[in-house]
Amino acid sequence: MADWWHSKMWRFIQTNLREIDMLDIDAKRVVADMQAFKANVLMINAAGIIASYPTKLPYHFQSPFLKGDSLQTIIAACHRADIRVMARTDFSKVRYPIYEAHPEWASLTDTGEIIEYNGDVQVCLNGGYQQEYALRIIEELLTTHDFDGIFFNMGGYQTRDYSGNYHGICHCTNCKRLFSEMFGLSLPTAENHDDPTFRKYNLFKQRTLQAHHKKVYDFIHKLRPDICIANHREMRRGFNRMEANTAVDRPLPHWQYSASDNTKWAVSSYPEMVSSSTTVDFIDFPYRHVAVSPHQQALRLAQNLANGGALDYYLIGRLDNHEDRSGFEPIKEIYHYHAANETAYTDNRSKANIALLRSDRVSADAFKGWFRFLVENYFLFDTLTADAALNFAWDRYRAIVLPDVRPMSNELAARIDRFVEEGGTVVATSQSGFRDADDEPRSIPALKSLGITQIQRIRTDMRGSYFKLDDKRGFERFEDTELIYMDGTYVYAAYASDVQPRFKLIPPHNFGPPERCYYTQVTGHPAFAVRPFGNGKAIYIPWEPGQLFHRQGYPNTFDFVADLLEGIAGLTPIGGNLSPMVEVTWFEKVDGSSQLVHLVNGSGHFGVSFYEPVKMVDLEIELPSAKPPKSVRSLVSGETCSHDWSDGLLTIQIPELGLFEAIEIVL
Repeated sequence: MADWWHSKMWRFIQTNLREIDMLDIDAKRVVADMQAFKANVLMINAAGIIASYPTKLPYHFQSPFLKGDSLQTIIAACHRADIRVMARTDFSKVRYPIYEAHPEWASLTDTGEIIEYNGDVQVCLNGGYQQEYALRIIEELLTTHDFDGIFFNMGGYQTRDYSGNYHGICHCTNCKRLFSEMFGLSLPTAENHDDPTFRKYNLFKQRTLQAHHKKVYDFIHKLRPDICIANHREMRRGFNRMEANTAVDRPLPHWQYSASDNTKWAVSSYPEMVSSSTTVDFIDFPYRHVAVSPHQQALRLAQNLANGGALDYYLIGRLDNHEDRSGFEPIKEIYHYHAANETAYTDNRSKANIALLRSDRVSADAFKGWFRFLVENYFLFDTLTADAALNFAWDRYRAIVLPDVRPMSNELAARIDRFVEEGGTVVATSQSGFRDADDEPRSIPALKSLGITQIQRIRTDMRGSYFKLDDKRGFERFEDTELIYMDGTYVYAAYASDVQPRFKLIPPHNFGPPERCYYTQVTGHPAFAVRPFGNGKAIYIPWEPGQLFHRQGYPNTFDFVADLLEGIAGLTPIGGNLSPMVEVTWFEKVDGSSQLVHLVNGSGHFGVSFYEPVKMVDLEIELPSAKPPKSVRSLVSGETCSHDWSDGLLTIQIPELGLFEAIEIVL
């Protein structure tokens, strides 16, 4: 029998219950509130730091507030209403009296101190609590309650508390012993990426986390094979739970594509799993009772749908006692829309022809910049994670984009080179492939297709640099501009004889006082280099346009990448008259019977605020189509869309665009 989550288009709500919410929780009200949203998956607090049920285990702190309906009663009521229920657990901490009974379970700072926060003590992944006792709790929970799934909060290696205080990596006895056994080294005292020991520590975390994930997954699967398990991606089963959230001290600007970003990598890289990127209701941990902009939450949900993901909403407390309900109505509206159009969102696959490679060890700014380049120029792309990319055929892609992906395995590098040889295009920036899979420096970059024969120098003091456009072929946007500005890191390299360098580096020059503000040197070092390789081509950019654009956002950088992708890489964006503030995605049914095009209006993102998006009128979009469609209609309005088909091109008119449009094309 198929896993239940593959036969249910879910609309998820997490009510992250405070312990006091169990005082008067009412199962009928829980169900009624879920039904008002047309939500069909509930996540509710169950076990870990606090047991929300009567536990028989001595080291599982039972809530003293269990006066309302029990979890069993709530689950049964939900099941009668066809609502699935997920258990939220958190095994990252224990109450202080449990720590006193088992001090060996605690995480320790490098000075041997515990990490206590509001009476809870942080425990280590490698200690007896997470390795053994948590399994006893899971067993009790899942054998006494008919949960449909389970989620683990704050797993792994935590270095900060809820207030953002930094405590460093764990130095407990277990971590010291295991790290020494694995590498014959003492633990590093600081998180310094230039320290080889810290790079080994990152491998240690990766390996121990993978082993723990498998242990927990196998234990649960043997106990309850019907359970939907969160975030055990190694098993390629269950669901990926991510958060689109904010934090008051997080560097600005807000990442306006946070939900699209989350959903793209989950859907593209783990298609066997449900992608559930939640819109977090609150501003930050210290402000859990006040909601972010309702328009921000609606935008996140629209991005989820547009990129093939599920709907997911997360708030503190219950729906019936939440003190800021300003986001409820727009969230309900999208949930109701999805419930009415489930069939259109079932069994779809992306029609993207570009893959953007994502790695946890890629600069976030570099990745975000390239994400924006592709979205805002209407290129259709998937996001492949570096650890999953080798699991797929790449024949549907014309290009692979590497936004400064530094660590790269030999296997992945060989696969990319083969992709290029067979006719694809790779666009690689900065130090992509300059480190091996263990994050150790390479003497020569991993990608043979780039034609780099020697890394001469990696220079970081490049402020005041430009590129001279000495040959504008392929760069139509630069008719009135002779320079591209550059800031950040530049890689000086030697190239093979068949590599074609383009444009010329003007190294840092005087920029003050004005009387001395001119350059005198133009070098032969390129802004980018192109190399034919087999039947394809490799494009190398020895600087960081993604980071620069994400930080500054100037058209000078944007136009450079747009022209490079079109004029040099030969990629074709979606046509029409859309604003760069409109995100376009295109999916098709697995059986080829229909297609689904989304337009998401991001114009409400203004500075650091999210307002209602500005309505756009008289839009049109152009899509390649081998045959004329049988019908074209808007799922949002239910109206037929005016359209024309000629010579393999389908042009669709969109009279008005609010937050989003979804166009169903029946073939």
